[in-house]
Amino acid sequence: MAQSVSRKITAARWLQPRSGKAYNDTDLYFVTGSSTSTSTARLSLWTTPNPDFTQQSIEPTRDFATPVGCVSHEGDVTSIAVALSAPVLATGSSYGQVSVYSIDSDSTQPLVLSESITAHRYANNEPAVCTGVSVQPAPGVDAEIASCGEDGHIAFAPMSRLGALQRYDIDSTVITGICWTTPQQVAVSTRAGQIKMVDRRQPNEIAAAFVGLGNNVAFECVNVHPSQPYRIATGTDNGSVMVWDVRNSKKPQIDAFGVHGANVWSIQFHPGNCDKVVSCSDDATVAVTDWTNGAGAHSVRVLSNHLNVLSINCFDFCPFTKTSLLVGGSDSGNILLNSRSSCDFSL
Repeated sequence: MAQSVSRKITAARWLQPRSGKAYNDTDLYFVTGSSTSTSTARLSLWTTPNPDFTQQSIEPTRDFATPVGCVSHEGDVTSIAVALSAPVLATGSSYGQVSVYSIDSDSTQPLVLSESITAHRYANNEPAVCTGVSVQPAPGVDAEIASCGEDGHIAFAPMSRLGALQRYDIDSTVITGICWTTPQQVAVSTRAGQIKMVDRRQPNEIAAAFVGLGNNVAFECVNVHPSQPYRIATGTDNGSVMVWDVRNSKKPQIDAFGVHGANVWSIQFHPGNCDKVVSCSDDATVAVTDWTNGAGAHSVRVLSNHLNVLSINCFDFCPFTKTSLLVGGSDSGNILLNSRSSCDFSL
């Protein structure tokens, strides 16, 4: 399903269930971010019926997402990350900023800016695009935000004290994505076609670096397996999806698949079936790749929607529901929603 919102959607993320358990919530919440290309960039909170409740089924002719509230955002919203156990989220900005917002869906102001800091700058002190943010998988408001940018730096800051931010020079090229693989380690992807691992306890040193299979292939995004921190997925600028096993740091195992016809902007292991990797692309499609070879062959399923003809920039799976639930956003000015009982879905 596609719902028009008349602005480019550049980031999307599900929020934690309000009751703590999704099966107690008849409604779920997600946040989207937009770009400044058509109007002021916004951070928006939405609600949608929980598909696990059969009485909450959505009629095909009705909008599936109801707006709860929105706030303006300095620069394009390049990334959104949600805290594990606190009602707060972090955003990255095309102006180099990392910002923290508090969330209260019952309030007349459901999204409130708590703090913002410029985390990424070039050597000439001009702001550099913050290309990604990720919140440490740890409880409490002092969980750290890790961010990356076009300046080749990563930065760490507690969610409650952005002023304590620390920056580290990691690469001479653009860092395109970042994720926590463990509470003490992050993985980053680079335009030079590398994955780099950084231990938070020794952030001045690269714990490990891995190079892709081909020359001149840039990585656009990175994601970690939910339960196997040594297994990492990346998307490339030539439309490929790669799944890595980095237990052997000198010779990692790499499975590469030609999936899309253009840049892969976001990638995730499916939370309900990690044998599948889901990706979205500049070619206006979402793809599901079965990267395991238990059946002797890999399979790729490409999904599209006739109402969405431009780049799909972002998506996120809701890990709290029995139903496979995906929300995404595109340059066509649409929010996309998929709700199916299995990974065999279509937009």
